[in-house]
Amino acid sequence: MFRLILQQANWGILGSILSFIIGFFVKVYLIDIVGLDAWGKYVAAQTFSSISETLLSLGIPYIIVKFIPSFVELNKEKASRVANVFLRYAFLIGGIYLMIIYFSSSQINNILYDIDNFSYILFIMCIHVPISMLFGVIISLYRSVLKIKEIVIYGTMLTVLIRATLTFIIFCFTDNIIHFIFIEIFTQTLVLFILLYLFNKNEFPIFVHSTITEVTSNKEMIGYGHKMFYNSVVGFVSAHVLSFIISIKLPVQHVGAYNILLSLTGLTTFLLINLNRVFAPAISKLYNDNNFLELNQLYKKTTFFINLLTIPFVLAIALFCDEILALYSKEMIQYKNYLFFMLTGGMLSLAAGSSGTFMVMAGLEKENLYIQLIRAIMLTILSLLLLPVFGMKIIVILYVIFMLFTNLSQLFLIYRSLNISPVSREILFLFFLTFICMYIAIEQQYIFNVYHYFIIPICLYLFFFLIMFFPVKRLIKDLF
Repeated sequence: MFRLILQQANWGILGSILSFIIGFFVKVYLIDIVGLDAWGKYVAAQTFSSISETLLSLGIPYIIVKFIPSFVELNKEKASRVANVFLRYAFLIGGIYLMIIYFSSSQINNILYDIDNFSYILFIMCIHVPISMLFGVIISLYRSVLKIKEIVIYGTMLTVLIRATLTFIIFCFTDNIIHFIFIEIFTQTLVLFILLYLFNKNEFPIFVHSTITEVTSNKEMIGYGHKMFYNSVVGFVSAHVLSFIISIKLPVQHVGAYNILLSLTGLTTFLLINLNRVFAPAISKLYNDNNFLELNQLYKKTTFFINLLTIPFVLAIALFCDEILALYSKEMIQYKNYLFFMLTGGMLSLAAGSSGTFMVMAGLEKENLYIQLIRAIMLTILSLLLLPVFGMKIIVILYVIFMLFTNLSQLFLIYRSLNISPVSREILFLFFLTFICMYIAIEQQYIFNVYHYFIIPICLYLFFFLIMFFPVKRLIKDLF
């Protein structure tokens, strides 16, 4: 199972690396042209669009990953009909939502944001909602049949390459952020049609006749859907409430800066996210088979593997912090200490491994909902109370504190309920090394040359792999 998971996750890792490298340079290029204020408007509209999509999706992607694998194995025709119901729902509800936004975007701006020239940006961004809902359905269908390679090739690589190419060409002639939104809409729509066509052709038919009773008559599916809807909404709010509050309380420059900090901090989990795409169906299967011994071993191995691959990369970001932030904008240098704090918190969080995925795939959905609800409520109250006094600083502190609160709570409940844990001697020793290296990276004042950007990351990976030689050797043995 570990071998299968990593073989499939390798495609996700490859896609994430490509997406990061190209996306990094696209964002740097774009912000340099449009400015931090325009980027802040884009981020504010994107946050509103993402909130809308989460509310309207009703937890459907989770339902697909949970139930479609067994339908495919036992009754492929039923899988086709259920998939079609979800596709039609996304198309219909997304279209109705878009019409509502068309007539209300000005009122939304006046009530929530009061940002100049923002209403049209908000409406155009919300075109993403129906497209993203359909995208969520088809990506979940691919995940349910463990076809990660197709997601990476089309959903990541092709998307990133088309978007980057169009951005570099079109922004030679304009500095209007609206054109970037149109580029994203075009790219996402094109890739959506490709994914739908290939899945329908190669896996099982999804453009079939179906009725809504295929879903509503399945009480287990509806019950799980209710729980996952609440989980997805509360989880999204807890993860994005700070971005939303910043967008309505602080100048758009801070909105854009916080988004950049989140993007860089997100590199601590980008490999874990791709692992979870494959790990989620495996967790569900092993849990349903009551195979907790293998589940515990997989949890430890995957957590160590992801940390070993991620930590040297994050340390390199900390070392080159000044140079990376300056690429976006000279104004970003003032946020350097915030980035150090968020990176450190992100690496601590990484020690929990796939804790969130375990919660929702191993019968702990309700407990996870309570954790996310507490996080969302506390973040909202504390940020609204403290933001006027402490400004951006308190947002960063709250982000890290409640990220760690979530992971610790999940680990406690997973251990109590399933008697499994990601903690091992290898992971503890790895983190002992990490904190020493992180301290050195933060305190150093070295002036780097161009060749350092290539040599130092390689040396960091060699150092960690040599120090952890025997655990790495065991992992390789498991794989081959």
